[in-house]
Amino acid sequence: MRHKITRLVFSYSIILILLFSVGGFAVGSEIQIPEFAYENFRLDNGLEVFVFEDDRIPLVELSIFYKIGAIDEEEGLSGIAHFLEHVMFLGTEALPKGQLDEVIKSVGGQNNAMTSYDFTYYYSQVPSSKLELVMALEADRMVNLKFDPEEIEREREVIRQERRSGIENNVVSVGLEMLLAQAFPGSSLNHLVVGWMEDINRITVEDLKRYYDTYYVPNNAVLVVAGDVDVEEVKGLTEKYFGHLERGEIKRPEFVVAPQEAEIEEIYELYTNVPITLMLYKIPPGNHPDSLAIEILLDILINNESSRVTQELQNKESLILETGAVINSIRVPGFALVYYVPTSEEILAETREAFDREVARIINDGIEQEEFQAVKKAVEKGLILMQRDIENMAFTIGLSQLSYNDPDLYRTQLVDLNRLTEAEIIAIAGKYFTPENRAVGHIVPVEE
Repeated sequence: MRHKITRLVFSYSIILILLFSVGGFAVGSEIQIPEFAYENFRLDNGLEVFVFEDDRIPLVELSIFYKIGAIDEEEGLSGIAHFLEHVMFLGTEALPKGQLDEVIKSVGGQNNAMTSYDFTYYYSQVPSSKLELVMALEADRMVNLKFDPEEIEREREVIRQERRSGIENNVVSVGLEMLLAQAFPGSSLNHLVVGWMEDINRITVEDLKRYYDTYYVPNNAVLVVAGDVDVEEVKGLTEKYFGHLERGEIKRPEFVVAPQEAEIEEIYELYTNVPITLMLYKIPPGNHPDSLAIEILLDILINNESSRVTQELQNKESLILETGAVINSIRVPGFALVYYVPTSEEILAETREAFDREVARIINDGIEQEEFQAVKKAVEKGLILMQRDIENMAFTIGLSQLSYNDPDLYRTQLVDLNRLTEAEIIAIAGKYFTPENRAVGHIVPVEE
């Protein structure tokens, strides 16, 4: 089927990385599994708290994860999780709009937030002497958020403009959004996190308040404190500011994905200078044993300079100009996104066949030991860097607790990764990277 959309600007690189939260794990023949010292405890109301002590710099980062994202949205309310993130900065009964940012800046701190497919995340970094301040601020907006209709209407326009500039003016984002809708009909994976414009327009103050009351509760959150702090102090402050907050009753919409029996293939006419092919492969949740093998396979197939697709399709055959892959690894079955840029619209079919040939080569002929070792060395370097960053590890552990109730998932995955064999990667290629398990969207220039 051919689709025609107008008024779009061509820009495709980097945006794929920005659309998803994607990470990699290091692998080597004998990886030393990192031991990260942390304390964790749970309040009576269900709030999970993790504390990472690091006195090298007199700073503290307080982060709070809420288990609410795009996959938790009801039909017709796409984008409400992201909308609610914006509302969280519009003030509380005690602190007017804009004052939260000003207070944090006034003590030399910084703050921000993000919404993903399966979580919403807020963080503040301040001098460690101001830990109590940010603790009080986060507890306040967990229960006392102000829903001013006029302010919400102004914020709605901000979100509309965010969608126009970030999605509608980017050809890759538009193509991906259209492909998601066809790959995941009737599922909350059928849209990007910002949501559809018609849903952004229809979300009401009452809808926002209902989602806030349902999901912004202690037993749906994980609090992470990392930096120059004392565990006992954190325990006391957490109990003081969060301990009296009431648990909530959380009712999520059922997550569904319709079975797919055959390949989906579409053509989208957009304003672009070159064609772009997007391929979505359905994959299991992020804590599934196959997840890491999928990442390693994509490194061998696509994601480095010596990868199969880069060497064969780009360097030798000159069929493509660029290629890459990212994984949307979440607490429910997600997808791997592969993209490449064919050198012309006339060779779309030839390029797709060439890509499938490289996958088939892995399945039928196996993987060279040199390829496998090269990926191991590259990812091992990433692991070494990850161990040096306590904020990164605090984020990883906090999110694993929120998503899978398993803060030490990274350790389990690294043990599995140590044992990973070439045969298992070959099996993964045949299990997930097949035409009947994918949706393909070809973005082509508009026919004048």
